Amino acid sequence: MNFLKPDYNGGSISNIYGSILKNFDLNSERKPLRKSFEKSQKFVLVIFDAFGEKTLEKGIEKGFIDKQLIENFEHETITSIFPSTTACAMLSFYTGLTPGEHGVMGFTTYVKELGTIVNMLNLSHPSQEVPLPLIYQNFTKYISEKAVPIGDRLTEKGIRGYSVIPANIYDTPTNQFYHRGLERIKYYYPWDAFQAMRKILQENESVFLNLYIPTVDTLSHHYGPFSPETLSSASDLLKMLLKSLEGIKGLTLLLTADHGQTDNLVSHVVDDSLMEMLEMPPWGDSRAAFMKVKNEEKVREYFEKNLKGFELFTREEYLKEELLGEYVDPRFQDRLGDILAVPKVPESLIYSYRGPEGDKDYIAFKGHHGGLTEEEQLVPLLIYRS
Repeated sequence: MNFLKPDYNGGSISNIYGSILKNFDLNSERKPLRKSFEKSQKFVLVIFDAFGEKTLEKGIEKGFIDKQLIENFEHETITSIFPSTTACAMLSFYTGLTPGEHGVMGFTTYVKELGTIVNMLNLSHPSQEVPLPLIYQNFTKYISEKAVPIGDRLTEKGIRGYSVIPANIYDTPTNQFYHRGLERIKYYYPWDAFQAMRKILQENESVFLNLYIPTVDTLSHHYGPFSPETLSSASDLLKMLLKSLEGIKGLTLLLTADHGQTDNLVSHVVDDSLMEMLEMPPWGDSRAAFMKVKNEEKVREYFEKNLKGFELFTREEYLKEELLGEYVDPRFQDRLGDILAVPKVPESLIYSYRGPEGDKDYIAFKGHHGGLTEEEQLVPLLIYRS
C-alpha cells in the first residue's frame, strides 16, 4: 500500500498555525512545525493551491521551473491533511485543528443537523450553487467551537494582520471566518495580489500577512498537475513572488500548498448498483469517499469487481490510523462513514448530482486530489528570509 499518512505531529500544514503564534510570542496548545524559524516582525504565509512537492519536482525536471528560483528559499517538505482537499486544509491552516477536530471531513461533508450533505466551500447542497441559509448565516455553529482563527489570536496582542483574497471568494462566510481578525484585501488576478502584498510589507514594520492564490489548482484540474500549462503557471507565480519581495527587509515568508494533485486517468461515476448498497451518496472528495453502507460485504464485493484500485477502510481502521488526526471530536461522529474508499491508482469516484451533462466538466477533470498518495500529500515548505 503506497499511502502516505499526514504527519500531524509537527510536519503538517496544520502545524503552521502554531509556528505563526510562536513567532509572535503567543501561547498556543497547537503543536508548531518541527522546523523552527528565527523570529521576524514581518511574517508571511503564501498558499499556492495544489502546488504539491511532486508538481515542483516535475516543474524543475521538465525545465519549466528554474532551479535557481528555488535556491532563493530554504526547502523543506511537509504533508497536507486528510482528506487532502481545500475545505479541510483551510480550516487547518487558520485554526491549527485537524479535520477530526474541526469537523470538516471533505469538500463535501454530511451534516446531520441539516439532514444533508453540504459543499463546505460555498455552503450549498452539492447539486446547486445557492447556499443553504442555516449554515450560510451561521457557519461557526457547524464547526468546532475550539476553532479560533489566527487573526483573533494576533488581535489579542495588537499585531496587525492582513489577508489578500481572490475577489470571487472574498465575501463567502467561510473566508470571512478563516480571516476573521485580519484586514481583508480583495484582488482580481495574481498581478494585483503581489502588488497588494508588497505595499502592505512596505508600509508596516510589524505585520502578519496571508496570501492565497488558486491558479495552480484550477489549471491542474483541467490540464493535469504535471502539464505544461500548470507547470508554467507555477514558474510565473514564483517569479512574481520573488520580484514583489525585492528590497523588503526583516521578513520571514513561508510558501506552501494546501495539497498536491495527482493525474486522473479514469473518473468512475457512482452507478445505481452501488447506490442500492448505500444509505446516501458518498461524501468527502473524489479520492476520499466516505460511505454509509447497508451491507459492508456487498460493498466490498462491488469494489473488488468494479473498482479494484481502491483500498477500503472501516471506520475503526481509519480512526486507528489517525488519518483525520489523533483526536476526532465525538460531536462529529455522524460525519464519519462506515467505509472509506481511497484509490491507490490515478482514478476517482464521483457521485453525479446533476447527471453526466451537468457534471461533465467535473467528470472530465485530468487532475484530482483528496487522497493519500505522495502526489496529493506532499507539499513544499519554501522559506524565504530577508
